[in-house]
Amino acid sequence: MPFALCTMKFKIDRAESLKEKRTILSGLLTRLKKCNLSVIESGSQDLHNQIELRLAMLRSTQSQIDRDLKAISDIIEQDFPHLDLYAFEREYYL
Repeated sequence: MPFALCTMKFKIDRAESLKEKRTILSGLLTRLKKCNLSVIESGSQDLHNQIELRLAMLRSTQSQIDRDLKAISDIIEQDFPHLDLYAFEREYYL
């Protein structure tokens, strides 16, 4: 079965402190975990205006992975408009 590992990096335009960042991050992680994937904060923990996430996704086909990654991107864009996705790296393993 194919799986994908992704790194997503965001800039936050409204967080003034790490506490505000954690509030935004908590909502984002809760929303993403409903998409049947694993997600962690992998970097930028000490920066209040950036979030770095690593996602792991296992699906039956690569086209399904691509479709679900597009859906995740759309969810983030729609539900979290204050986040600016500036880097999105994907690695596929077949």
